[in-house]
This record gives sequence, C-alpha cells and structure tokens, in this order.
Amino acid sequence: MTNPLPIDRAHGGGHPPGIIDCSVSINPLGPPPEAVDAYRAALTRITSYPPPKSAALEKQLATWFGVQPRNVLAASGTTQLIYLLARVLEPARPFVVVPTFSEMANALAGEGLPPEPIFLARERRYRLDLSQIDEALAGHAGAIFLGRPNSPTGTMLTMLEIGEIAARCERRGCWCVLDEAFIDFVDPPDSAVQMATQNPRLIVLRSLTKSFAIPGLRLGCVVAADEVVEALRDAIEPWSVNVAAESVGLACLEHADEYLTRTRALIARERAYLAEGLARAAGVRVFPSAANFLMLEVEAEVTPGKFGAHMLSQGVAVRDLRTMAGCKVGHYRVGVRNREDNERVVNEAEKWRK
Repeated sequence: MTNPLPIDRAHGGGHPPGIIDCSVSINPLGPPPEAVDAYRAALTRITSYPPPKSAALEKQLATWFGVQPRNVLAASGTTQLIYLLARVLEPARPFVVVPTFSEMANALAGEGLPPEPIFLARERRYRLDLSQIDEALAGHAGAIFLGRPNSPTGTMLTMLEIGEIAARCERRGCWCVLDEAFIDFVDPPDSAVQMATQNPRLIVLRSLTKSFAIPGLRLGCVVAADEVVEALRDAIEPWSVNVAAESVGLACLEHADEYLTRTRALIARERAYLAEGLARAAGVRVFPSAANFLMLEVEAEVTPGKFGAHMLSQGVAVRDLRTMAGCKVGHYRVGVRNREDNERVVNEAEKWRK
C-alpha cells in the first residue's frame, strides 16, 4: 500500500469585502434574479420545517437531467454527499485521483478508510492515463473517486473515457464516484448522469452551488442506480435541504437552460482572455482548462505563497494549492470572473517580478 492521502482542510473564499476573490470558482453572473426573489419569499416560511427529504427538488432535478426521481438524492451540497458516500459505501482500499477536491480524501479518512492516490502527471498536463485506473483495479481497488472536469487542474475526461472507466470498475466490483460539480461550465455540458442510472457501480455528484452562484445556501445532489440512491436516502440525515435552499433551487432550475447558456458563453470568452493574459506574466505557466478556473504554475517560486501574497496585496485573492495532494509550491488556481475583474487580475499578475 502506498502512503495514504493526508488531511487537507485548505479551501478558497472567506476574504474581506473589496477583494476580487478568484480563490473560489463561482458563476460570475451571480444568482439568477428569480433565485433571489425565491429566497426572499422563502423567509416567510423559516418558522416551518422543510420536508425530511426534498421530493419536489429531486423531481425537478430528475426532469432537468432526463432521469427518474428515484435516481436523484438532493442534499446540502456535494460535500455532505461525499461524506455520506464514504459512510455508506465503506469501500475497501479506496483511491482518489489527485490533485482534486480534498474533501474526498478527508471524508474517506474520517471513516477510517484513508485513500491511496492516483497521481495526475504534469508531463501529461494532468490528464488521466487509463492505465492508472487499470493498475488500481488490479490492486483490488474498492472505489475510485475522480473529478470531471477536475478541480484544480481543469482537465476533462470525455464521455467515452468515463464510460470505459465505469465499465472497467463495474467488471471489478469497484465503485466509480464522479464529481461533476463544474460540468455546467463546460461547453457542451455532457454529463454522465444518465450513464449512472444504468451502471450500478457509477455514482455522479452534481452541484447547484457553483453553477448558480449560491455557495451560502449549499445545494447539490447525487445521481445513481435505484438501489444505490435508496441506500443513500435511508442513511442521510433528515432535513438536509432547508426551505430557502429548496425554494432557490427550484427557481434556478426553472430558468437553468437560458441562464447556463449565457454562463458558458461568458466563461469561454473570459477564460481565453484570462489564460492569455496570465501567460504573459513573468514565470507563470497556465494549464489548459475546460472549466471556469485556471491552474497556474509559478516557476521557481522559492518562498511559498509569494505570488499569492503579491496578488492579495493588490486586492486579488487566488487559491494557493501547495497543501493539496498532487500539487506543490508555486501551484495556484484562479477563478474566471467578469471582464472588469479579469482585467484587474491580469494587470496585477503582470506586475509579478517587475
């Protein structure tokens, strides 16, 4: 057994007002106006309990995904669901493809199941080699957790690749847990949710938090085969979706197609602008990304966090990744924002080492 992944609690966000916060990757359009209206209307109902399970939201999510409500379980963000999966699946010898969202490893370690890493290689621009999956399966992996598109690298497995990975996992009796928290920012936003209803070993996580810019409410769901969702539904805490989150989620889904179409057009345009601008900064390498963020490598950063400190001193927060498994000193993630903010990010980055 290789060394298990360490606990990493570092996350973005939490910066004071007036800071351009690129340490998080949230929709730069902000919440849909209808979602804000729904939140305000929901305040009149905060004296009442929500339903123990949010059947209305799950039905709407199922319609949006093109699956059945019995295949969807809503919760207070995908992080709650990751911890639920670790508790319910209890996989023998889990693996996590890294670098990725650290709460996957944290959740497994918390259940006494410290996962082993499948490292994405810099030489491959952090793209997964399917032979790495085969190696883990040959070593009797009980579960493999991975992101699509992956954060912080921005790499994106094709539907063909994820179909092959899921099929190989099924043949070996291994769980394949796919985090699609950022899929709505990808163009086209092809998701594996329908595949998950057909493969009893594939589980897909989806987030409304990032897509609709509502991180303060926490809202996400899991899509899987009937029997998997049934087991998760029996094990999840009651009232995991509060009345405000449910109301906002329903409002977001009513206007999702138009809103997310505008979002993807904005992200494609601004990601290209930001990538080109950051690449001009001295000693900064920008990795290709399919998502609403970019992973940077600040070459030969001797003092840990120096680039991040420079940016913060200029009013821009970026995510320092040095404590994340699979990353090192000099690795950062920058969220894509609107043109005004992105211009500021580029201008301050170009002052680096000048």
